Amino acid sequence: MCLTIVSVAIIVLCLHLVVLPTCDSKLDGIFILPHGGIAIDPFGFKTLNATSKTEAILIHSACLSLASHIRSLQSDLLFLVTPHGIADRKNFLLYLNPNASGVANTDNCACPPCCYEFRAKISVDIAEDLVEQLSVKFNVSGLAAFGPPGEADDPMPLRWGEVIPLYFINSSTPVAILSEPYRRYGNILAMIPEMLSLGSFLGQYLEKMSPRVSVVISADLAHTHSADGPYGYSPAAEPFDMTVAAWVKTQNADLLLNDAAQLVTDAKSCGFPGFVMAQGMMDATGLNWDSSVLVNYHPSYFGMMVARFVRT
Repeated sequence: MCLTIVSVAIIVLCLHLVVLPTCDSKLDGIFILPHGGIAIDPFGFKTLNATSKTEAILIHSACLSLASHIRSLQSDLLFLVTPHGIADRKNFLLYLNPNASGVANTDNCACPPCCYEFRAKISVDIAEDLVEQLSVKFNVSGLAAFGPPGEADDPMPLRWGEVIPLYFINSSTPVAILSEPYRRYGNILAMIPEMLSLGSFLGQYLEKMSPRVSVVISADLAHTHSADGPYGYSPAAEPFDMTVAAWVKTQNADLLLNDAAQLVTDAKSCGFPGFVMAQGMMDATGLNWDSSVLVNYHPSYFGMMVARFVRT
């Protein structure tokens, strides 16, 4: 496939030709943003492969365009799901500090000097209410660092899984952050019913609440595209990435919950739990969605996709 900078302009144009939510919308959309350092600084990506370099630039451009669209919605809350936050073994965690901050670095330059910093205001009231309601049925708890919930002077520490998507969005909108448990590194397939059910509850909750919400899924795709990568090569990587993209485009849940699920163990995708929760959200709300994939490439050993589901 021949990739040119013209493709960037096409991505930007297509992104803005969307149907905006109606004025009584609560859940404005579900957005998938990668958290790989290549996405945030493709120009520092050290590769001799011209196609990989172009793909990295296209991913970066798509992230900027999707972030611009998210800002244009003027949602009252960003609900971020991260696979790389502070993690408990068993429970999903909602951060309860009033403020959060942290830095991310690129994949080719450590911090310092290559530091990308973001500071966020956490909507503690919403996070605490979610903890109270979710903990009755689900493995969910709240996490307060360095002080009582909502009162700590020190910020909740963030890293790349939260910082990179929020850095792209670059908004002062309050956030609620849900961190996935580290048992996802084990038998992720056993968690599918739980994640679907949790997503269903979240979808209903976010749709019924007063503030308008944009959901952001921090996610990368298969991490086994290259034998030189830390996880080696798997023939499951490419079909996994393509199947997830097809799920977004067609909104066919079977592609995610059956086809992609059969590949995810070998593909090693940190984004899969967030995708399953997103499916649960859409199932529960009963809304119609306009969905598209802006880019889906693997310039390095892991895949990155920029995608959106916007209610119509």
